[in-house]
Amino acid sequence: MSIKRYDINKGSSRLVVHNGVAYFTGHASPKYQTLGEQTAGVCRRYDELFAQFGLRKENIIMMNAYLKDINELPEFDEEWIKWVGEENAPAGVAVQASPVQNSAMGDNIRLELALIVAVDEDK
Repeated sequence: MSIKRYDINKGSSRLVVHNGVAYFTGHASPKYQTLGEQTAGVCRRYDELFAQFGLRKENIIMMNAYLKDINELPEFDEEWIKWVGEENAPAGVAVQASPVQNSAMGDNIRLELALIVAVDEDK
């Protein structure tokens, strides 16, 4: 059994790969103000990570979105669907969960997004 951990930091890894599945930690983009802007920022970060680790959006199995305010879900959905594409819709959950606001990332975290992605067999 092979487990690969990447970017280990203080008890958490940015990415763990096991049995052909990549598990990402949650990502946030608090430098933007609105939930839509933060969602687009996080998706751009995932584009970078997917390129770095040889992953593809169409292989996303599960999306876990933690929103500061669940009433803003339509704003998240608009940007998420624009990025992932309707034909690639993974299983997913969006819940209201108040992120830590006084962290190193500041006090404007409206979204944390974690993905589970199938690794292409040739990787």
